[in-house]
Amino acid sequence: MSPTEAETVEQEKIPARVAVTGGATNIGSAIAEGFLAQGATVAVGQHRSLATSLVEKHGERLKVASLDQGKPESCREFIAEAAKLLGGLNVLVNNAAVTGPGSSRAFIDMDTHYVNQVVDINLKGVIYCSVAAARIMREQGSGVIINISSINAFRPQSNASVYAATKAALNNLTQSMAKELGSSGIRVITVAPGDIWTDTYDQVIAEQRARGADKEVASQAVLGQGQPVDIAETVCFLASDKAKYVTGVTWIVDGGFLA
Repeated sequence: MSPTEAETVEQEKIPARVAVTGGATNIGSAIAEGFLAQGATVAVGQHRSLATSLVEKHGERLKVASLDQGKPESCREFIAEAAKLLGGLNVLVNNAAVTGPGSSRAFIDMDTHYVNQVVDINLKGVIYCSVAAARIMREQGSGVIINISSINAFRPQSNASVYAATKAALNNLTQSMAKELGSSGIRVITVAPGDIWTDTYDQVIAEQRARGADKEVASQAVLGQGQPVDIAETVCFLASDKAKYVTGVTWIVDGGFLA
């Protein structure tokens, strides 16, 4: 094949079709933007009102599908709708989680509602979305599933015990998924962010400060605080063919916090 023919084939390749849960805000939004910049079409699972600016900016290449990740049927419906809107599904990024103001809780103060909410969204929702996506990807013969975890999976901070437990579970889940799905051409990887700025960061730190735990993560990284784009660039790389031999592992993106 001549260079000209190769370029033609490359230009004719169908852009990746990507679904991002919680893809309209903060890290999720940066991930969606990263894939869109590479020519992909993206479906975000979040309330449409939160995705208005993304839709206005990217038009038809950005799809919005409803998702209540704490409900199994909503997870399945989101994946089905995303695949329908995109014409298939190459990549699923499980980003949605219970985070932000009000998400922290002292261990001794936890109640049934709080525990169920965190586990249902952070862990069970990832499982339900992934099962639905894997079935589609298996029929296609390939796919990539990326789970967004946290350095809390390795070094839990105060007032985040159940959150940290769900994120540690994602790391293990990723290994099991990778072993079972590899024969179907599906890669599964976890990305574990460190201290990343979000639009609710100051409120979260204020809550932690009130409980005396604000310095357990904040300002501890060797390279300082990270930005959502730092996670997005890692996710986009891992979803690409440049990482085609990477599966079943957790990539830590923490600016040296755990060093």
